[in-house]
Amino acid sequence: MVERGERLLQQEHECLQKWVEAIECLPISTDPKEMSLADCDRLADTSIRFQIFLLTTHYWEGRWLLEIKGMPNFEAEKAKNGKITIEPRWHRRMMLTPCGVFTFFMLPKELKVRSHDGDSYRDEYLYNFADLLIVDEAGQVLPEVAGASFSLAKKALVIGDTQQIEPIWAIPTHVDIGNLVSAEIVPERDNEESYRQLTDLGKTAARGSVMRIAQMLSRYHYNSKMERGMFLDEHRRCQDSIIAFCNQLCYGGVLTPKCSEEKKPFPVMAMGYLHIDGICEKRNGGRHNLLEAETIAAWLSKHQEDLKASHPGKQLGEIIAVVTPFAAQKRAIIKACKERGLSPGEGKGMITVGTVHSLQGAERPVVIFSPVYSKHADGIFIDQSPSMLNVAVSRAKDSFLLFGDMDLLESIHESKPRGKLATHLLGDAKNELFFEVLERQDLITEKTALSHLHNFKEHDEFLLDLFARAQSDVHIVSPWINMQRICEIGALEAMKTAINRGVKIYVYTDRMFNTGEGNAEDSAEKYQMLMAVSNELRGGGIEFSILQRVHSKIVMSDNDLYCSGSFNWFSASRDEQYANHENSMVYQGPDVAKEIEFQKQSLQGRILQPH
Repeated sequence: MVERGERLLQQEHECLQKWVEAIECLPISTDPKEMSLADCDRLADTSIRFQIFLLTTHYWEGRWLLEIKGMPNFEAEKAKNGKITIEPRWHRRMMLTPCGVFTFFMLPKELKVRSHDGDSYRDEYLYNFADLLIVDEAGQVLPEVAGASFSLAKKALVIGDTQQIEPIWAIPTHVDIGNLVSAEIVPERDNEESYRQLTDLGKTAARGSVMRIAQMLSRYHYNSKMERGMFLDEHRRCQDSIIAFCNQLCYGGVLTPKCSEEKKPFPVMAMGYLHIDGICEKRNGGRHNLLEAETIAAWLSKHQEDLKASHPGKQLGEIIAVVTPFAAQKRAIIKACKERGLSPGEGKGMITVGTVHSLQGAERPVVIFSPVYSKHADGIFIDQSPSMLNVAVSRAKDSFLLFGDMDLLESIHESKPRGKLATHLLGDAKNELFFEVLERQDLITEKTALSHLHNFKEHDEFLLDLFARAQSDVHIVSPWINMQRICEIGALEAMKTAINRGVKIYVYTDRMFNTGEGNAEDSAEKYQMLMAVSNELRGGGIEFSILQRVHSKIVMSDNDLYCSGSFNWFSASRDEQYANHENSMVYQGPDVAKEIEFQKQSLQGRILQPH
């Protein structure tokens, strides 16, 4: 035992001596024996590694010069494509650059060689030739596209995120299953379970991805809450409140934000939204929302100098990107921007406008998202996978702004991606943007008269006049409501007078906006105030309805007048000192009847039952 102990002590002494000799090139200020491998690694990064890199670079450059010098006929060598020529050629290339960059479509072609086959030649490939295949954005890569390239390398490092945009699968599921049956990979009958297992492994042509395959093959599982493999949990691109949404949407809260929240001046906020009462239309197979497109262009035109001031030294195109799920909306936004004198495009300094896929892997300080869908036409495309909103939001470094129909967004169940985004955006009243309301081109026809309202005086005069001349009904949507304001402008008496001559008056408001989300005592008191307004209006014969989150500010009458804007009819301050600059569009004529009927039905469908 004593001899064994002495032998171990001697071995320890020898190892320490070798350790001290190995790290003597580092500028160590403490006892070398106390230095850990991690300590030395950090010290090497800041002292000797860059010099070693430079020396290594020059060494291999010299080796390349010697190799080229020793070639008897360089031009003749270039024309050869046999294995005996191609392999040394690649070794020489790697002396200058140890890494080549290829697409999966190009790599097999680059490693193809020709060999004799009797009197002819046949194509072969340099299998297991590359030391390491590094795959970036592997979550977007189809297995059948990448498979050939994997056979050309000894090892692979696969990097990607299955919570980002998925691959574009061209093969339908039923065709994929048929092919697998033909290849006897899944049984001809009762193959659902077998196909599901292959799908989970990422090995199907209809739902597969290289990243999914790599995850299933990985021996490592660093975070049991996430997929297998090394999960990089530190996030350093976005403001903390931006990535908090993505963290909730896709990553189970395991991301660690590392970009401290930096307050930016107006118009840039970390998360924001602008409610737009537009209409989603489907034309030529694509969806667009022209009012969203025109409002985005107008907002950018007005605030471009503010945005540049918030990001000194940057052009507008370096600050802003506009993304949307639909190619038709991309075209509408580009057209609207050009009409405002902006420069959308792909050149230097130009504003990136594209679908979410076009911004994958990119980033901008400010990202504007145009969802397109409206109360008129909703769809499940955005909610089919959380990846779309995950990419759209996480491209924004400083600010993510949504320009769209918030009434629709809030009607989406909170378990859906859009519902979660609505909850996140509406969690703070400061997230709301205010901007002038533009004309809805679809409502302007030869039979429709258009007029504009500005400031509270014009709005009040319009409303009182409408009560006086309405023949059948008047509908007022005011998300906030204040009984004192209603009485101040004489609206209560005007409504009662209209009711006495047979006109039906309907008033709609929002519960949450009026009761708040503060402590229970404050909410209870505000709710009682809302009930007092309800009793007062209903006592006067007015149909009063409370809705769950309504953002639209609308007045409709007699099936031929539709007014939409930014003015809170029954709550806005009439004090010149505090009154906001508001505007509304008044459309009058028989061609607005369809829009009025639609809005009525939408409002009726969102009325809360009395508590």
